[in-house]
Amino acid sequence: MNQQLMKRTLILSIIFGVLFFVLNYFSGSNSSISQLIFKSILVIVVFGILYYTLFSIVNSPERKYKFGITIPIALLICILLSAVFSALKIGIIVGLILGILAGYIWEWVAKNKHGGDQS
Repeated sequence: MNQQLMKRTLILSIIFGVLFFVLNYFSGSNSSISQLIFKSILVIVVFGILYYTLFSIVNSPERKYKFGITIPIALLICILLSAVFSALKIGIIVGLILGILAGYIWEWVAKNKHGGDQS
């Protein structure tokens, strides 16, 4: 599974980076080629890290359920709140982090729910 996920991550990251380069190159922006190549490489690395991290998190049906609920809800709430302050990029980042944290907290609570009074 890990080897297959790594191959898929590399392929999709490179495709995404090439598409990013092509779209920005033909969009008519006046940035230089070296800056565009650097940004495309940065997109490949960031997309690859996010893709690998998120899909390695959801490696079981139970985790898919938990993170499939918490991440979209946290993203939606944070995007709506950050739209008020015109900071959508920050809202997306914070929403993703909060969604992942909420998923891990949900797992931790589910694992430790048998604590407390057991008389």
